[in-house]
Amino acid sequence: MTREEAIKRWSDIAETVFWAEERIAKEWDSRLRAAPGMPREEQYQFAKLYCRAVAVEILSRTSDEELARMC
Repeated sequence: MTREEAIKRWSDIAETVFWAEERIAKEWDSRLRAAPGMPREEQYQFAKLYCRAVAVEILSRTSDEELARMC
């Protein structure tokens, strides 16, 4: 893979993450606003939950059969 191909790949990934964040924003907005006031360990756990929610949204339109073919 060339550097330009890697940049394209990561750009596509970033775009997908932004798209997913937009789709879950309404549900997560109040929790995201409260996060800065949380203790650091809670922020860490919250960040993990948020990343999982983004991943779930990204895969929400992918069937189990499609996922099996990807691996």
